[in-house]
Formats: sequence, C-alpha cells, structure tokens
Amino acid sequence: MTDFPLATWRGRDGSRLQIRAIRPDDAPALAGLFAGLDPLARRRRFHGAVNGLSPQRLRELARAPSHVDTVLVATATQDGRETLVAEARCVADARGSAAEFALVVAAAWRREGIARRCLQALRHAAADHGLHWLYGHVLADNGPMLALLSRCGFSVSPHRGDASLVVAEAHCEAAAPTAPRRPHRHLRIFHAFTR
Repeated sequence: MTDFPLATWRGRDGSRLQIRAIRPDDAPALAGLFAGLDPLARRRRFHGAVNGLSPQRLRELARAPSHVDTVLVATATQDGRETLVAEARCVADARGSAAEFALVVAAAWRREGIARRCLQALRHAAADHGLHWLYGHVLADNGPMLALLSRCGFSVSPHRGDASLVVAEAHCEAAAPTAPRRPHRHLRIFHAFTR
C-alpha cells in the first residue's frame, strides 16, 4: 500500500517538499494555487479558459470523490510556513479498471521533481485500489507535459475523436515494498558475540 505523506526531499531553495493526501481545509490553498497559474497553465489544466473557481467547486476539488480516487498535493515548507505548490488526482472511470489523472505544478516549482513524483504516486495508489491503467487527456500543444509523460513511461497517442488532444496512458504499478531496516552495525556485532 502507498502510505501518505511520502518521504520529503529538499528543493533548490532549501524548502522541504512533500507529497501528501489533500485535506478539506486545503481548499483556500488550492484556490491560491489555481489563481497563481497563468492563463496558459489554467487552460492546460482545465482544457479551457478558467478565470476562477467557485467556493463550492474548490470544496469539491479538495476531497477525493470515492475510496478508489486519489487526490494529492505537493507542499513546500520553509520557515515553518507550508505552501501548496501542486495538485494531482486520479479518478476511477466507469469501467473500474482505469483512472483518469490531472496534474498541475505552480510555475516557480517546476523542475523540482514534483510532477514526476506525483505521477509515480498516482500510479502506485491506483494499483493499490486494484486499477490497472492510468490515463490522461493532454492538450496536443502541451509539449512540456507530453515530454514529462514520455520520460515517466507513459505511451502517448492521438485522441481518436479530437485532434486537439493526446491520450497518455501507463500501466499502474504497485509500490515496491520497503525493505526492513537492518540493525545498526554495533547491534549486529553485539548479537554475533552473544549467540
């Protein structure tokens, strides 16, 4: 099983970065993330012009719709202040064997490994829920996202019914089990002498 929050890592500016499950009280921070996106990034995330989201829509986005859906956020913490810098989600489709994903990272936080780690976490979480495929509809002009998806092992093909879209899909992979920690060297030596 994928356990959230995931391990932290350091950003280029020294911030502590982490991916965790979204919480209902993240709605205001989510609003700030979306408001801070430039018009092109908002169009790429929502596939259309979006100037703002209603409080009700933000509340809906700040929770997972069902037990097989996963909604994650990436946060950056510096000087005790947490900032929401990315949102990633996968929602199971009607077939129950696949989930559609969406992902956005704030411009200032790109190239920190956030999107790659979010995609990996979504694939693991979907596999944990018994889903086999993760797919997304990406605007055909979104070169950075298409390059990222290719690097992350997604196959990319034209959408059959809409030339403005590309379909990216990947098999879901369960997270590798964590190996049990070996005892400290001094404990191993102690146990060797006491046997």
